[in-house]
Amino acid sequence: MGSHSGSSDERPRNPIAPHAVGSVGEEADSNIVGGGPGGSGTGPLGSTATPSGSTRATSNSGLSGSKRSRCHSWVWNHFTIKEKFKDESGIDIGRRSVCNYCDKNYKRSSNNGVGPEQRHIRKKHADKIAGASDSSNFVYSKEKMRHGLALYVAAAEQPFTFGDDIRFEYFVKNCLNPSFAKVSRNSTRSDTKKAHSKVKKDLISELATVGAIGFTSDMWSGINNRGYICVTAHYIDSSWTLQKRIIAFRLVEFPHDADHIFDSIMGVFRDFEVLDKVYSITFDNHSVNTATLPLFVRNLTTPYFGELLHMRCVCHVINLVVQDGLEKIAPQISKIRNAVLFIGNSPSRQQEFDKMCTSFYSLKPKNMNSDVQNRWNSTYLMLKSCRKYSDVISAYVNQRYRPYRASPLTQDHWKIGFEFMKFLKVFYVATVGCSGVRYPTSCIVLHHLFNISVNFCKHREHPNFAHACLDMEAKFRKYYEEMPPIFMLAAVMDPRMKLKGVSLVLGQIGRNLGIFTLPSSDHVHDLLTTMYAKYDSKFHSTAASTAAPLTPSTSGNDEFWNFVSSNIGIGSSTVSSRIELDKYLDLESVNVNDMRDFDVLAWWKRNEDKYPVLSIMARDLLTPPVSSVASESAFSAGSRVLDEKRNRLAPDILDCLICLKDWEDARLGIQKRSAKDEFRGYFADSDIDSD
Repeated sequence: MGSHSGSSDERPRNPIAPHAVGSVGEEADSNIVGGGPGGSGTGPLGSTATPSGSTRATSNSGLSGSKRSRCHSWVWNHFTIKEKFKDESGIDIGRRSVCNYCDKNYKRSSNNGVGPEQRHIRKKHADKIAGASDSSNFVYSKEKMRHGLALYVAAAEQPFTFGDDIRFEYFVKNCLNPSFAKVSRNSTRSDTKKAHSKVKKDLISELATVGAIGFTSDMWSGINNRGYICVTAHYIDSSWTLQKRIIAFRLVEFPHDADHIFDSIMGVFRDFEVLDKVYSITFDNHSVNTATLPLFVRNLTTPYFGELLHMRCVCHVINLVVQDGLEKIAPQISKIRNAVLFIGNSPSRQQEFDKMCTSFYSLKPKNMNSDVQNRWNSTYLMLKSCRKYSDVISAYVNQRYRPYRASPLTQDHWKIGFEFMKFLKVFYVATVGCSGVRYPTSCIVLHHLFNISVNFCKHREHPNFAHACLDMEAKFRKYYEEMPPIFMLAAVMDPRMKLKGVSLVLGQIGRNLGIFTLPSSDHVHDLLTTMYAKYDSKFHSTAASTAAPLTPSTSGNDEFWNFVSSNIGIGSSTVSSRIELDKYLDLESVNVNDMRDFDVLAWWKRNEDKYPVLSIMARDLLTPPVSSVASESAFSAGSRVLDEKRNRLAPDILDCLICLKDWEDARLGIQKRSAKDEFRGYFADSDIDSD
């Protein structure tokens, strides 16, 4: 067949997807195939260019063309075939393939493969194929495609009909892979269940390798008016990274009493084979959840002593504290609330307000956050959104809002409002901090409770806050006059705090709020040593056998060092229970410059060999989450998946979709570090028993 150099139907070759390149009848030019040196070819990711005076492979019907000229390998983006190649002596040595980047050449005949060329490129010019070699060897797998599609549908919250859409099929077949065939709704549904089962087995295997696991659980009502329970596992893996996985989003049969909730959660524990790893369970303040605790205590035999099993959600307690004072302060900011609602409730007024911002105050147009009744955090966010806009808001509403013409919104109202915003900020920061899921929270609760106590001291004498502080402090004392041990013990495991810091903080909280029942330093020390003794008796032998030596021996067979080591512990970090614990409490310190930006888990990772038993205890104490607010991410996803169009979705499928989404987000590293954006609407949707 003749040459077609420069013809309009020439198509560039694709080095990324060789399985989809060209047609059977493509053939190489009789002189040159692929790009040549000096700009005649492209890099490994580009298309092959046609060099001047040469011809590339063209498409025909496939009825003609020699077998040897069908060159479809990615290698030909880096090699050129020359029919009459001359060596250094000028002798014609026949048909050769020549590297585009050096003078290396290989014999080319009809029965030659491209192995030598591939090995040469990978060995000598790996930089030329960086990122392309794997894709060049890509083999399409329908099974792998369907598994990946199922994961995507679940993680991206797409309908099961996603892979059955003709527009999606057209896009994939014409732009990605012509071998793709659309996947029916039922097939994707079935694939999702298979994918869930596969990933679940991997997760069970991972959970079997970790120590203690802290769980959170909460109830949610869907659009179909049925109740679902979410169970989330929190654990620290072997690399000292805190992990979070939603392991169940299951239907709970009516009535939603303590027995049904207990049975549902225990079923999840058995399903994931973690009955012997339960360290703590964090609930909100609902009375039904509290009633399940005796059932767990009687039925769980945990190797982690079960002393810290129940944890009350700190964020819900903060919510109850703030709600008790909100009614006393809300009337004093009613003018600001009404002004924001007046502007935001009308598109025309919002438009006029935006024009006033840009024309007279050199401010960007802004929609203020509206306050919502019984949602304290929305009050804080409303006031925060009004910063820098107080003058323009006052000017607008005083002119256009009839009630404000006689009694205008003044700077005195804003002064009270912004003081209240500063008052609420401490509670907001504490809620956001304690709702984190990718960093330890059990060790930072005392930090936030201390700041809250200082906040009360600053504002209790203020005439606008006195009555509110009185009620809020009473609620605070109700929940924390008996401080949960986990908060104190976990804080000791923070090298910045240790026992001395915890004692100082507890003492100051007690003085700030008049609480005289908080534990003393001796009491905390007794708790610490008692718990450590249990860990030492359980893990001492294992830790001693795996601990790295602190004092290297001069010889592995030296009898002297063997004698000393076996009798007084030199060469091992586990000298004795007393020495390891005291060594941490008395000797360790943190640089003052590192106090704020400090990674507790990273510190324990570096010192794990130094404190083999204490590090196990620290890992367990730093694992439990102190808030159930993280479940809000599951509820948000649940409301999007179980929507009006899919309100009859089967419970087992909903469980698959919610769990797969969370597992995929974790695998891709896109789980939210904290619940800052999610908890804002949480309390309004939560069923909280305030007493």
